[in-house]
Amino acid sequence: MAKKRRVLVTGVARWWGALVVQRLVDDPDVAEVIGIDIREPRYDLGRADYLKLDIRHSLIGKLVRSVGIDTVVHTLTRVDSFDMDPARAHEMNVIGTLNLLAGCAGEGSPVRRFILKSSGHVYGSRFDLPTGLREDHRLDTNSGHQFVRDIVEVESYVSDFALRNPNITILTMRFANGLNPDEPQPLARYLDLEVVPTVIGYDPPLQLIHRDDCIDAMVLATKRGPGGAYNIAPPGNEPLSVLLDSAGKLHAPLLPPFGLGLAALAIRTAGVAFLSPQLLDLLRWGRTLATNKAARELGFRATRDTRAAFEDFIQQRRVLRYEPDRHAYQYEKELEDFIHSRQPASANGEDGASAVLTEPGVSKPRPRPRRSRALPHSRS
Repeated sequence: MAKKRRVLVTGVARWWGALVVQRLVDDPDVAEVIGIDIREPRYDLGRADYLKLDIRHSLIGKLVRSVGIDTVVHTLTRVDSFDMDPARAHEMNVIGTLNLLAGCAGEGSPVRRFILKSSGHVYGSRFDLPTGLREDHRLDTNSGHQFVRDIVEVESYVSDFALRNPNITILTMRFANGLNPDEPQPLARYLDLEVVPTVIGYDPPLQLIHRDDCIDAMVLATKRGPGGAYNIAPPGNEPLSVLLDSAGKLHAPLLPPFGLGLAALAIRTAGVAFLSPQLLDLLRWGRTLATNKAARELGFRATRDTRAAFEDFIQQRRVLRYEPDRHAYQYEKELEDFIHSRQPASANGEDGASAVLTEPGVSKPRPRPRRSRALPHSRS
């Protein structure tokens, strides 16, 4: 009988890590899942444990060895972000990954599988890129964009680590742009505008991957497949204009091809949208990834093509606009739980402080990871 796995997942405050955890806790072959982040998760992690821990600190190795972690899923890497400046992104992406790798290496480490969430942005987006980029295509090491250079650097360190640690199988997952209606990133927010401004004279080919397919690929990588890089994308691609038309989105060529950065700054200043430098390149030249290797060696095939993923995203975003604030509901429910918890305490003659300390969500600091109870499962 195969030994059940113990999995560590980074970045559980965001949807990538949290939804991977939700899938893993339901896997009968997984004995334990621990999610780490420096922020509280917004999602329900089920029976998994949450530990507030910064991957830039040296405690990772102690955690890995004390728990007996054999599989690490690193989702904390970022390429497009609204709230992270380049210096902080470098700290989290590069320094954090280096420290995580160091914690997984060395004598006595139980880690045997490491999955890195990377991005198709490592290839860049230029006029001379071929259609259907394969995993052996040269990475954009000289990119003018800090976020892209950071992810390329992360991949180089991971590749070196794989050579020095042949006992650990390392999979690097290069994703096409993902769509999650609950946590849309810059490209998704751009596509969700009432009127989508496009670049004059350009109609780039895009690949957009559905949230569920992203999570399917990451979970699959924890179980099977040889080490190496894998493109994770839907089959085929669609021109931007066709996508927008198919979803009934208004669009107009308003962005000048020259001085595009200044136009993007004006749009951001006006509070309309945040168009990152790498996103601006994508809106001119596009990018498409070949997925033959993932299908052949991982057995992964996206269940939705680009158009289906986009139309589902737009539909879900329209629904979310009319839903009540889920955070307000969460706080109201926690207040109701608190009030009910005090009633038996008062009947037993306990004081308010004792009642608070016995409330499930309010406890004294504990040396072990703490379970998070937040929003309901968001997998659609």
